[in-house]
Amino acid sequence: MKTGTLLGRLGLVACICVASSKVAEAQSLFRRFLPVDQVESDPQSGYDLTEENGPWLILTSTFSGEGAQAQANELVLEFRRRFNLPAYMYEMTFGQPGTAPGRGIDNSGAPIKRRYQQDGARREWAVLVGNFATVDDAKGQRILKQIKLMEPEALKKNTGQTSQTMAEVRAWQDTVLARLGAHRRRGPMSKAFMTSNPLLPREYFVPKGVDKFVEQINKGVQHSLLDCKGKYSVRVATFRGNSILQTSTDFENRRGKEKRGGGLVAAAENAHLLTKELRKHDWEAYEFHNRYESIVTIGSFDRPGRQLPDGRVMPTSEIELIVRRFGAAYDTPSDPLNAIGDDTENRHRREQALRQFSTSFASKNGQVTTRLNPKHVKILKRKQLLRTIPMDITPTVIEVPKRSLSTAYMTR
Repeated sequence: MKTGTLLGRLGLVACICVASSKVAEAQSLFRRFLPVDQVESDPQSGYDLTEENGPWLILTSTFSGEGAQAQANELVLEFRRRFNLPAYMYEMTFGQPGTAPGRGIDNSGAPIKRRYQQDGARREWAVLVGNFATVDDAKGQRILKQIKLMEPEALKKNTGQTSQTMAEVRAWQDTVLARLGAHRRRGPMSKAFMTSNPLLPREYFVPKGVDKFVEQINKGVQHSLLDCKGKYSVRVATFRGNSILQTSTDFENRRGKEKRGGGLVAAAENAHLLTKELRKHDWEAYEFHNRYESIVTIGSFDRPGRQLPDGRVMPTSEIELIVRRFGAAYDTPSDPLNAIGDDTENRHRREQALRQFSTSFASKNGQVTTRLNPKHVKILKRKQLLRTIPMDITPTVIEVPKRSLSTAYMTR
């Protein structure tokens, strides 16, 4: 009875396993038939490069001589049909004059003329792949590695039949490697590289700097964001006019400043005081002022984070620390610099600051969501509270503004 029961259980388990494998097989088969965005590959259509492509692409190979255009077009279609990659063809013409001045003079005292071995213009066709926003685009770099290993049928031709540039050199290298008992580990497009769209103007790729007026505003600032060496920083506070939390002790003084310089003066002062206070507590803080607002940022980073396979960006540990310390969504001390706790006195200060912040924020943006813990920094002068400065609800990673290149050259 026990044996039969055991066999019955084993049979049931086997049935479940078979059923599970069938389900898994069916799911795998289903995935194969899921709709995938297919790149167009019509032999009757021309896929010439345009200004709308890119702005960054992968230059896979170039072709010249007899049959060059046809072979380039064949490779473009194979990229699209076989590898499902958007590929384009770009024609380049290199002019060569019939004669050129050489060294020395002839018997008449005129410069000696030399003639190029190949007269006239020389035409080449390049095959480019992809539409990438930046030169270091993660997807672009991954595709570039794959292209270096690909062996398209369009390039599997004898040296005398192919029009691919440097094909003879690669054939000679393969022969030498074979004699040495080695072999090439990469395909015929191993020299592929990322390049910019040649149809776009050069100014498109020149880094845009701040204008002269904004640069003048930030001139002489000790910890200016323009001096930050990294590409990214985290904005923790933004001041637009009347954005500071008023206290009864500083209202009259600040009202006088408003009359003399307007809200932007108070905003700039607010940003400056917060930057100094953050620096006192060993935070790498920067301030930046423009026509409309003043901001304070923390940190200097070359990259904002790493990209996950699903496309999301995971911030670096340094950036995450700043966001948690100064973001209102986290239950960290309300005053990040002085670590206000939950005793009765500090709880009262925290609640008062929250009410003041909610009133100020709601007047411009609506009611504050519950369970937020907005952060603020107290500015003291001779142990007296000068003002309470609010931080942004959500710290944000921003690109660091840079000085204009043209302005830099003009000042030299």
